Amino acid sequence: MNKTTYLKSAYTNSTKENIELLIKYFQNIGGKTLTGICRKQNAFKVKWKDTEDSLMSRCHIQNASEYLLSIIGNYSEGQIKIVIADISKYIRNLDDNEDVSFIILSTNTLPSAIHFNIATILFNSHQIREQNQNNYNTDLLVIYSLRLSLENRIRGLLGIDYATSKGKNIGLNSLIKLSKELKTVKYSKAVNWTEIEWINIWINHHMHRHIRPYPWVIYQAIESLKPFVDPKEPYIFENTVRYSFYSATFVENEEEFHIEIESALKLVYPEIAIKWLSKREIMK
Repeated sequence: MNKTTYLKSAYTNSTKENIELLIKYFQNIGGKTLTGICRKQNAFKVKWKDTEDSLMSRCHIQNASEYLLSIIGNYSEGQIKIVIADISKYIRNLDDNEDVSFIILSTNTLPSAIHFNIATILFNSHQIREQNQNNYNTDLLVIYSLRLSLENRIRGLLGIDYATSKGKNIGLNSLIKLSKELKTVKYSKAVNWTEIEWINIWINHHMHRHIRPYPWVIYQAIESLKPFVDPKEPYIFENTVRYSFYSATFVENEEEFHIEIESALKLVYPEIAIKWLSKREIMK
């Protein structure tokens, strides 16, 4: 049987027609549409069992299909090539008949000197060289920025500059667990704390191991974080409609909110030392 060449065709000639054919192929090979929560949970996993390989492959392929649909109106050749190179390992798991032999790029290998050069140029000129403006060179920077935005949002919500216990910093993971249990703040219904926790673990895994994440998983992370970090919808509760950068978090009594935060932290960390911010990122 002759091998099919959906990936190779789109890789060598990234016309809109070829990308649309690739998306249809992904939709076919990915099988029955999985729920969004299933696709996200598996996309953000940092470890899994061998028995989950088929499910993981389907999740990644379906997520990649969604990502390609989101950029179909405005994409670069480089974006398409990275997606194809990254997804090829999952295609191998599900379709022996698709030609992936042309993929020779080691997609997670970038010398430290290149990272350093990008950082230096970015600092000196506030730009990235044109030849480095692609997923392969910049996606690690993207997840560092996502981590920064998430941590700033959590700390801004709590009003905490930093907190230590016995000289050790209280990390973002602990602050997220605290935030989701608070009773004196109302969160937008669109905020999904389970997904935020998955994303935090996923970001840490990639940052500490210097692994470039798949672009379709970055896309899912951004979509999941938007309602909390960059909400576009107003805060609506009973007869209240309010617009704000912080519309995902509404506090009626900030003094009670402050007391609840401090009490919850001291319950877990009796010797805690907190440096408070002068202002919180909340709507009140």
